[in-house]
Amino acid sequence: MFTMCGITTLLQVLFGTRLPIIQSGSWIFFPVAAGILSQTPCEKEYHVLDSDGNNVTQSWDPNWHKGMAKLQGNLMLASLAQVILGGFGLVGLLLKVVGPITISVMISLIGLNLAKVAKYQASKNWGIALLMVVFVTLLSEYLKNIAVPLPYISYSREEGLKFGVTWVKIFSTLSVIISLVLVWILCGILTATDTFKEDDQARVGDISKSMGDATWFYFPYPGQFGTPQVSVGGFVGFLAAILAGAIESIGDYFACAKLAGAPPPPKYALNRGILLEGVGCFLAGVCGPGLGVTSYSENIGAIGLTKVGSRRVICCSAILMIIMGVIGKIGVLFASIPSPIIGGMYMVMFGIVTAVGISNLRFIDLTSSRNVFIVGISIYFGVVVPMWMSEPSAAAAIATGNSEFDQLVRVLFSSGMIVGAAIACFLDNTIAGTKQERGLTSYEFAANSCADKALIKEVYHEPMMEFLAQKLPILRKLPFVPKSEQAA
Repeated sequence: MFTMCGITTLLQVLFGTRLPIIQSGSWIFFPVAAGILSQTPCEKEYHVLDSDGNNVTQSWDPNWHKGMAKLQGNLMLASLAQVILGGFGLVGLLLKVVGPITISVMISLIGLNLAKVAKYQASKNWGIALLMVVFVTLLSEYLKNIAVPLPYISYSREEGLKFGVTWVKIFSTLSVIISLVLVWILCGILTATDTFKEDDQARVGDISKSMGDATWFYFPYPGQFGTPQVSVGGFVGFLAAILAGAIESIGDYFACAKLAGAPPPPKYALNRGILLEGVGCFLAGVCGPGLGVTSYSENIGAIGLTKVGSRRVICCSAILMIIMGVIGKIGVLFASIPSPIIGGMYMVMFGIVTAVGISNLRFIDLTSSRNVFIVGISIYFGVVVPMWMSEPSAAAAIATGNSEFDQLVRVLFSSGMIVGAAIACFLDNTIAGTKQERGLTSYEFAANSCADKALIKEVYHEPMMEFLAQKLPILRKLPFVPKSEQAA
């Protein structure tokens, strides 16, 4: 999975939206994958006859491979819908009815719906999780303006090799990494001294056996689980997950642009981003574990903490993910990070994502009872409906007798962002209100007020596509290409 996430991240950063956003697996795909795999359960022991007729245990379970082949085939077919969504400009058409209220609700619910993930990880040891929060807060906020001297080496023809010292505000840019390392070391010490009990999730596990069992190199390849297979139920389920992930990514793009200090993404950049996400999901189906990839919301929170929104940094991270996926022993090392540390990071990052969504409300008139009603009911339904969908009673309530349709409903209504955004979009476009009251005039002004068109071109124009469009002007008719070289 790491390998495919790294490859799709490079595609998105270099050729997609060109925003500093990581592509990763999403929880949206897990219910669909679990349903497909449950149809071909693995045998605990699988016996075959060898060449001498002896009964021996097989090293792999063919039923498991069949399930993975179904995941790959259904994901590959469903991902084509996302390619069509971006390639034919349908995302840009969707934005005609999406205003500041809907975007605010979408982004806020990304963080709010991930609260259960943060709680689950942090609750394994609240002390360590809160310590992580304290360290991140201390470094990123209280010590962010403190510069530390660091030695450097530079070379130029005029001056030759030069040694010196530069002052860098590392506590701001490296607050998450420094905090993670410090708390990780502390957990290691408390584990070595048996301060943590054996069942404490904050213990740093002994990875010597896992390190020995892990292979040095593994390269994913097409057909590694057999010929991809397709089923109606699996396709419908993955199609719903793909569409949900695409809508979530739109909110991620706006949040990432805001935190990175970039102008709001224009329609052609959104179309290109969704198109490349579809390509990424297809590649994950061809060579990966059969789980789709989408924008990684945690990455957006990290930008808000570290104030680092560089494409180069994300590209380096993507290369690191590829290395971790190919070299198994490195992946085992990072897997030893205790869950409560991750939970502490999530507590901070998801809070920042939620706050970014709330900040978009500045465009609308918050003294209007109309707007307060829409925002309140949309966010509340976006939180409550997914909570209900996780209960056993929900399965019985939506049972129609058609398993494919039931799966589609479960996936869509389990995404609070889709529920909240759909309600907000419907109410915002049907309840009477002036453009100024809805925030459309302020939002359009903010989106178009960037007089520096060179900045928009630098952020969102893809160089290779620009070169081809100059040679073949007809390409500018494509919805993921700027209409002109100076177009925003």
